[in-house]
Amino acid sequence: MEVTKQENKRFREKTKRTGTLTAAKAALLKEELEEEANGSLKTTKAKELDMDHVYVKFSDFLWANTFVGPFSLLLWKRRTIILRFRKFLHNVGLINPMAKCDYEALAATLCLEQTQAIHFYGQTSKDSKLGNIAVHVDLDTKRFVKAKLDDEILTAKEAVILLWFNTIAAQHVKIHAMANWGTNVDDSLDGVNSFLRQNSVVTTIYNYFGYSSFSRFLSIWVKQGLLSNGWADPHMPLIKCFNHGIKDNICQHAQIYSLVKYSRFVKFVVKTRAIFLTEFAKHKALFPGVDGEAMFVGTVLHSLDHTLMDWNLKDALYLNTSDPRFGKMAEMGQVVKVGFVSDVDGLYFHKRFKDSGHPFYDEVYKKAAKIDKLLADNMDTCIIK
Repeated sequence: MEVTKQENKRFREKTKRTGTLTAAKAALLKEELEEEANGSLKTTKAKELDMDHVYVKFSDFLWANTFVGPFSLLLWKRRTIILRFRKFLHNVGLINPMAKCDYEALAATLCLEQTQAIHFYGQTSKDSKLGNIAVHVDLDTKRFVKAKLDDEILTAKEAVILLWFNTIAAQHVKIHAMANWGTNVDDSLDGVNSFLRQNSVVTTIYNYFGYSSFSRFLSIWVKQGLLSNGWADPHMPLIKCFNHGIKDNICQHAQIYSLVKYSRFVKFVVKTRAIFLTEFAKHKALFPGVDGEAMFVGTVLHSLDHTLMDWNLKDALYLNTSDPRFGKMAEMGQVVKVGFVSDVDGLYFHKRFKDSGHPFYDEVYKKAAKIDKLLADNMDTCIIK
């Protein structure tokens, strides 16, 4: 554990952000990596994570709302129409996806093969007792054993709802928030790394969409019957969940290395993180004002969390909206699964590490693909879903 912490400290020192660019210092910073150039980014440390605080100029905002926003909108509109039709079929008894779901396997998968793995506490004995929500998984069979919420026992089906909702409303938003420290939207970046600037604008706008714009659609989904009354309340319960997750920050998770041999996702992330941060240190002059760790989180980790969420929960109707305690969470979980997890179609710009044509992203992809090509193929260079 101590060795892991020391390695992480060395990585963080190498990948701390340099000062952002100004037009006058762009060429200088490119030639002199150690130069600290003061620009639009402050050197003071933020007190906490924040998902929507980065400003972009109006032309960037207009571009994103022309070439990004409409395609995201079309995705959730199309998918929620299908969801409404399938829920109708389910309600009249023509389909029953829940009968086909192996909830014990699914609960274990949501723990092991998504960023929920960060909450891994450790390998325990059969009679161990943990507080709050605790999910016990057999690492050999990769199946749910038991779970509880405080002192209440949970079934595997209930655990799936809670794990999914925690992912979308408290865990995944931390990634979005941290990603802001891996961006730079300064105009002067165009002459040094225009691909990074484009990625930064897209990430910033998508964080705005996800945090500030998302709640505007809740009343639509209530009217359509996808969500029950309460979700569109003026007190914004979903934003409260987001804020709780963001302000809870990111826990120390060195123990996650114990999962490498049990989790495809953890194995890939641990090995690719080392590759990413090593290459970032080599190409640091191309990423002024950017923190390497935050950039890794906002690119590799974020895109894979989405990809695996989509793969793991194969059907939104696995989430039981009739559950008397957690049905409301399942409602939101269904909407997010169908409309906001998978890739957005119709984008004209490149968004993958693969074939990016950029020396940093190409080098990271080439090495990551040797670990797991399928996961490497799904690494995005920005937050775009």
